[in-house]
Amino acid sequence: MGRIPFNAGTSYKPLPPMNEKQLRDTFQKYDSNGDGLLSKAELENAFKSLGSHMPNWRARRALNHADANGDKFISLEELDEVVKYAAKHGYVLGK
Repeated sequence: MGRIPFNAGTSYKPLPPMNEKQLRDTFQKYDSNGDGLLSKAELENAFKSLGSHMPNWRARRALNHADANGDKFISLEELDEVVKYAAKHGYVLGK
């Protein structure tokens, strides 16, 4: 039986460079219920859209990093910390 090359059937295309405002807007877009808070599931969807290979893990890490009041949600006030976290991990490629 033949082997299938690792990249067979994939069409990976890197995302274009994003600045911090675009990254912030991307996260805000995933506030699916419009309550001004990002849940872990909403963060996971945002990281998935940004091309994360481990969006669940990345969402947990971002939540642990930025959730200053410990309510398990990211408020608009805490969102800057998520953007800084994402930028530190390579999601912001341009300014």
